[in-house]
Amino acid sequence: MTATQTTEPVTPTPEPAARRHSPIGDLAERYGLLVMFAVMIAAFGLQGTTGSIFLSHANLIQIAGSQMVVILVAFAVMLPLNMGYFDLSAGAAAGVSSVACASAMSRFGLPVVVAVIASLLVGTLIGLVNGILIARFRLSPVITTLAMSTALTGLMQWYTAGSTISSGIPGSLLNFGSLNWLGVPQLAYLVVPVALVLWYLQECRPFGRNQRAIRSSGKAARLVGINVDRTVLVSFVAAGFIAGIAGALMVARAGGADSTTGPSYLFPALAAVFLGATTIKPGRPNTVGTIVGVFFVAFAVSGLTLAGASAWVSNLFNGLVLFAAAGLSTVFSRQRGGSRMF
Repeated sequence: MTATQTTEPVTPTPEPAARRHSPIGDLAERYGLLVMFAVMIAAFGLQGTTGSIFLSHANLIQIAGSQMVVILVAFAVMLPLNMGYFDLSAGAAAGVSSVACASAMSRFGLPVVVAVIASLLVGTLIGLVNGILIARFRLSPVITTLAMSTALTGLMQWYTAGSTISSGIPGSLLNFGSLNWLGVPQLAYLVVPVALVLWYLQECRPFGRNQRAIRSSGKAARLVGINVDRTVLVSFVAAGFIAGIAGALMVARAGGADSTTGPSYLFPALAAVFLGATTIKPGRPNTVGTIVGVFFVAFAVSGLTLAGASAWVSNLFNGLVLFAAAGLSTVFSRQRGGSRMF
């Protein structure tokens, strides 16, 4: 007789899942940056050499007003980055839009409304070109937007001849950029609705879910029926439109436009977006986190400056924050079972 061999059923090994967080750990990830923000404000506010100025109403209003354009440029960066696509042309797009806005009033004598529309159209056109090249022709987002940024910077230098376009800017636009209403910078009353719309689109509508699916896997997103090309195109067009708003506000805030201001906003915006991806919704860019990131950097630089730090500290701080935030946001994303940030 032949002995019958029996085999034990093999239990399949489960695939590794996202790390489970304790409630305290989850709160620490979501709100750790806010806690650090509060500690930083307390430290500079209680320090003898900076406290009286740092927490003064004038300084708080000045910081808030100066960061409205940064927030918009950061939003323009955030939209494509939510799909894993870098847009390195957001700062230059805002700069060209500001030159178009200022030039429309200064050199062509057009009304403020027409000049603002020109700024929006220029920004939207830049986003449309980026979107077509990336979505339709499958060009690298980094190379495409870097080339766009370089070309736009050269175009601004040629058009402005290295000078500032500042004459003929109506006082109504300048007042909007410099005055406050009910103790709040008037620019905030335009930026807040933009933030609310972006939050709604990203958190409550299929658009945001589609973006995150594309970041996870573009091929898988296509298989489940997501129109990837359209989502990418719309994201870059929306980013360009927001950059156009930023350009108009740059003119209102600075009283003119030049070839250098716009591109200088790119790295503070990148730092804010990556820093924001470490809080509220850890591991992915999000609207509220981006705003927190902008003000975290702004208040830190203001405190360091009041404490006597040199002018180069701002660039150094932005670079270190960008480096640390990019690493942390990527780690958080992987720990939660998500995709890479980019």
